[in-house]
Amino acid sequence: MQWNQKKILAAIVGLMLLWISTIQAEETETLLHWKNGDTLPGQLLESEPGKEGKIHWASPHFSDTLVIDADVLDAIVFPKQSVSATEAFRVGTVSGDIWMADLISSDDNTFLFSSKRHGQFRVNRDMIYTLESREHSNLLFDGSQLTAWKLPEQDKDEKVGPFAQEAQPSWHPDRGGRPQTSTAKANIFYALGWPKHFEVDLELSSTARPPSFVFALGKNLYETVRLETWVNELVVVQGTLFEPVLTIQPDRRDFRLRIVYHENTGDENTGILKVLDLNGNLLLKLDGVKPTVEASGVYIFNRGQDLTVQRLRIYRQSTEVTNRQIDASKSRIHMMNGALVPGKLFVDGNQSYVLDTDGTRQNIDLQQIDRIVQPDVTLKPTPQPLALTYIDGAVLRGQIIRLTPDSVLLQTAFADKPISCSLAGASVLKFESTTDTQTPVEEYDKLFYESGSLRGHILFGSKDAVDLRWQPVGASGAVRLANAREARVERSLKRVLKQKPFDIEQFPHLLHLKNGEVIPCQISSYDETSIGFRSPFIRMQHLSSMYVKGIEFFGGKVQARTENRNPITITGGKGKHRVILEDGRILNAVTRKTKDGAVEIIILSDKKEEQPKLVKVDGNFAVNDAVALKRGVELIFDPLETRGRRLDAKLERALTVPRFSRDNPPNHILVANNGDLKRGKLLGINKQTIQFDSKLRKFTVPIDRVSRVVEVIGNNRESKDGIDEQKPLFLKAEGPREPTAVQSEVRVTLTDNPIFIFEPLEIKDGKLQGRSSIYGEISVPVNSIQYLHFGERAKSFKSVFEEWVVRSAKEPMYGDDPEASDHGHDH
Repeated sequence: MQWNQKKILAAIVGLMLLWISTIQAEETETLLHWKNGDTLPGQLLESEPGKEGKIHWASPHFSDTLVIDADVLDAIVFPKQSVSATEAFRVGTVSGDIWMADLISSDDNTFLFSSKRHGQFRVNRDMIYTLESREHSNLLFDGSQLTAWKLPEQDKDEKVGPFAQEAQPSWHPDRGGRPQTSTAKANIFYALGWPKHFEVDLELSSTARPPSFVFALGKNLYETVRLETWVNELVVVQGTLFEPVLTIQPDRRDFRLRIVYHENTGDENTGILKVLDLNGNLLLKLDGVKPTVEASGVYIFNRGQDLTVQRLRIYRQSTEVTNRQIDASKSRIHMMNGALVPGKLFVDGNQSYVLDTDGTRQNIDLQQIDRIVQPDVTLKPTPQPLALTYIDGAVLRGQIIRLTPDSVLLQTAFADKPISCSLAGASVLKFESTTDTQTPVEEYDKLFYESGSLRGHILFGSKDAVDLRWQPVGASGAVRLANAREARVERSLKRVLKQKPFDIEQFPHLLHLKNGEVIPCQISSYDETSIGFRSPFIRMQHLSSMYVKGIEFFGGKVQARTENRNPITITGGKGKHRVILEDGRILNAVTRKTKDGAVEIIILSDKKEEQPKLVKVDGNFAVNDAVALKRGVELIFDPLETRGRRLDAKLERALTVPRFSRDNPPNHILVANNGDLKRGKLLGINKQTIQFDSKLRKFTVPIDRVSRVVEVIGNNRESKDGIDEQKPLFLKAEGPREPTAVQSEVRVTLTDNPIFIFEPLEIKDGKLQGRSSIYGEISVPVNSIQYLHFGERAKSFKSVFEEWVVRSAKEPMYGDDPEASDHGHDH
């Protein structure tokens, strides 16, 4: 598969500003996510899901508030905000919650915490699993943020200009900025000279299965000591040294470990390596470990599907207190200077101290605490219906009591009283309901808007009143579509009648208007000013001929519109792909991972004058490039906005006007059933014949021998603009009625080709009735409506005869001799 690198480079360079503006726009929007992958921008409104099980949501795409069943929702994703926590400690509970807070008071059984996000709240001591300082004076390296690492460079043959590394990196930041990869064998390295005594605080996680990785103290894996997973075991390996650390359970999704190294006294070539759990319980002690000499530093290698570095902090340890022994079963406080103080921590006003079991009291500086260890406390995560995650990694789980646009009130497992959680700095509010209320996708209509889509049902109203509304999956009721927003609806094929909505024997002709409308009809007459017809959908029987682009007669093959309903996507790897549409276009595409795990897709146009298309696909559809690409194509390509059929050589010649005729070009092209073409001017039509003027010779031809007649004079786009600016020309039509519809003009496409643009007014006898600015009253069967388009794009789109426009023949080339050129023009 060959790729035009210059074209891709030009597109990427040209789109960088568009990318930035798009990302910035998206990061200012709050998104509601359904479990089925649907998304909707908007704003969270006050809700009480714990009481009513509903989420209230306001969106610019709808005029009414949505009330959605929380069981069908996946998450609320908030825009990225730079709100930094200033509190001293990072606290973890046995239930798996994490928050940032200051410790302001304590007693024998509880701690009292304070934070800007949550205010003051009290927690039982036995609920605290970890309490550790957020800042450390002996910190050597913090790899918890991707920006701290130097990413490996791409191979030269993979680069596509200066933006290649951003186009498809192996590692990308998650929404909290932590290093994350979904690429097998991806590695990341930070060069670091190891001191004689150090400690590593490591947490690695994976979403689908137990993390599979190599964590090494150097880049040369044959020489360095490393911690790695082997099928269902975690082991330490160096050369011939091999020791198991623990057995990996199938449901494990993360590892939180401490790795401690102490150089042996008097022997610089070996040392002792300890692997401990988060609470300091010894998992492995290995003597004879050799320090890394070649390419020393932190090296992480992904052996599985995905891997996230949740936490990686490396500390230098003091040599003076490193080897102090203490009862591992006792509670203790680790100080930043390496000292261990046995006992329980107490805070009383400005004083902080540790009280041992024997009554010994030792005053300490609260700001110098590294962490506390409670060996008798074990991690016991409990399922909760909601998880609120912050950008900095804090996460609180519980039962929602109340939601507001600014905060969440949660009943958590670690506190007796509800905790108030500010949404400032929040990343995701995830619903963890186990109830599956989804129904088969095929049964739903689809509403596509600017950057996403919703499954649901389009409702047309009842009791003689048109009321176009959308009811999303899980919504308590239908809501009105916002007038100012562009959108399209694709109705489920199961809800649309398959047979033609009109009698083809009675109405054998198709009238194509310049604005793209297609009207089934029986043509009765035509002259330079008007066309007469009968249509099963339109009351008017005469229309100004200025609106007419072409007429098709079913005696020949109809110029039907190809719908891009089933595009083919081909994944080429390394961010390069190909899209094949049903209308014949073959397009190149480029993908890149974003900070939040989504995928941005650029689809390059096959026409120089057309700009590339850009869309962002969220994490639900970013499992792999193939899934993301399919979703992106669905969002970008309207099935009805297709490329016209390629003009054959015969038609190209007919549309090319010779130099001697450029001042008097043909108005129309007549196409016979056998494919013959005539240039000229359509003079008239009656029920049986067509009158046509070609080369100053008038002739009459039976209608049943003609396939189509198409106007080819002038520029179609200019003609459309001219029509849009003019007042409608009604011929013997009723006077204007006062509009009563909430919606302005809507484009309605029926089964098997008919397309109309009109203002919907009422529902009567199963038909949607309205009024067109061109032909007045119209009535179409609701059960035959397949597509609806709203907003500006509804008013006009490309006719299938868009390219049928005369063009001048190319001037002959006579070289650079001005006399020869003048001589040629004289002839």
